[in-house]
Amino acid sequence: NSDRAGWTEHSRRLDFFGLPSRCTIRIYTLDGDLVDTVDHPSGEAMATASSEPWNLISRDIQAIVSGVYLFSVEYDNGDVQVGKFVVIK
Repeated sequence: NSDRAGWTEHSRRLDFFGLPSRCTIRIYTLDGDLVDTVDHPSGEAMATASSEPWNLISRDIQAIVSGVYLFSVEYDNGDVQVGKFVVIK
């Protein structure tokens, strides 16, 4: 498929927006298993003051599968926001 030319599992990403200057993002499966943890700011080239990219690779260095995932954003003051997203491959 020519639409996917140049794309690999390692070139896909999800961007978290509207983040505070410092926070911790945790991604979970629907069963509550921790998939990955991202500290913001990470130093990643695509990160900005209020956004953070995630490469869709688990902490076990495996590409995640299609499905629904939960995430939490924990602020330095202890506040937590939660949400969910869907990955379709």
